[in-house]
Amino acid sequence: MNKINDLGSRSDRNTVFSRELLAEADDEKLKMIVEEAARDLNTPIALVTLVMEHVQFFKAHYGLPQDLAAMRGTDRDISFCQFVVATGESFEVENALTDDRVPKELVEQYDIRAYMGMPVTINDTVVGSLCVLDTKPRKFTETERNDLRKLSMLVNGRLSALASRRNQSNAMLLEHAAFPALVELRGLLKPIRSGIDVGHATILELSTFLRIAERSLYGRTFSKEEMLKTLSRAKEALDKYQNGLYDITVSVDDAEDSIDALEHVFHSSTTTLLSEIAISGRELARHSTVQSGGVLLPEIEEDIFVSTPRPFGVSLLAMTLSMFASRMVNSGLREKIRITMESGDSNAALVLEARGMPEAELLEIVKELKTHTDEDPTVSVRMEDGRVMLLFSVVKTRQ
Repeated sequence: MNKINDLGSRSDRNTVFSRELLAEADDEKLKMIVEEAARDLNTPIALVTLVMEHVQFFKAHYGLPQDLAAMRGTDRDISFCQFVVATGESFEVENALTDDRVPKELVEQYDIRAYMGMPVTINDTVVGSLCVLDTKPRKFTETERNDLRKLSMLVNGRLSALASRRNQSNAMLLEHAAFPALVELRGLLKPIRSGIDVGHATILELSTFLRIAERSLYGRTFSKEEMLKTLSRAKEALDKYQNGLYDITVSVDDAEDSIDALEHVFHSSTTTLLSEIAISGRELARHSTVQSGGVLLPEIEEDIFVSTPRPFGVSLLAMTLSMFASRMVNSGLREKIRITMESGDSNAALVLEARGMPEAELLEIVKELKTHTDEDPTVSVRMEDGRVMLLFSVVKTRQ
């Protein structure tokens, strides 16, 4: 029997699988747990699986064959973990070749022989398993069972944190990101208001000159000096108005950029382009970064879809830029913050750097950012070669 469907339909379980839970980004905490499970039980493979209606998803894995690691899951009816979810209890296989309870597809393709899985739960609902697999037959000891059970408790805590993650951290980021942009918008209104006032004065100056010119056409004489003086005032007013109109145009353009960025913060999305995060994050942080020298963002040639929600990604970058700028001003630095992009197989990074930035300050920035990213599996942060890297999980295209 290559396939067995022992679990049946359990649609009530679908509500447990949140976006954060099903993100395909590597979760560092779960990764450490599966590595520890494989080491402690001396098995080549260890997994955290989430068993859904039709597939088992590998939330974390260690030692998988390359093709399984790339797929991040299998059909549910060839899995062993379905039996853990069906009973809500541990499940063991000593020799899969001779055990009629389990499907044989993985046994034949990948030489799986021994298996032990412990249930993992969210809000008292069994959602999958922490399991270890071996390529040779074996019995598991009571000590090994206890070790795996203890590790499964850690998985429960991590999965529950991911599933219940709500908007507290996001709200703080939104506040940090949106407030400077609102201050920026208020500041942009000043040249617009000033330009309007100049425009009224200019209209009055020009109207006066036109009235004088009109009356001179009907016989009233004005001295040459009076005409030249009025004309000079009219030209000065027109020059001032043109300059004011330029300031208004720049302010309106900047205001539109800020509004676009704010829309990206408040308009939810499950995926976004990395360029949208970079551009909107820079615009939101404009007010905070102008005193430190501004932000240099080269054109992004290769755009990439990432699975981090746009509001979170934009807010995170804006907050990072603001933290850079604040520390630079306090250190007496005036350098442009440079943003570049680096991409890999599973992550794409926005890399921030500024010449002269002390390493201690960068470490403080990373430490603060991690308090916001630790519970979101689609984004992480680290420091490398004097740069702060925001790593976003790339949306994989399935063939």
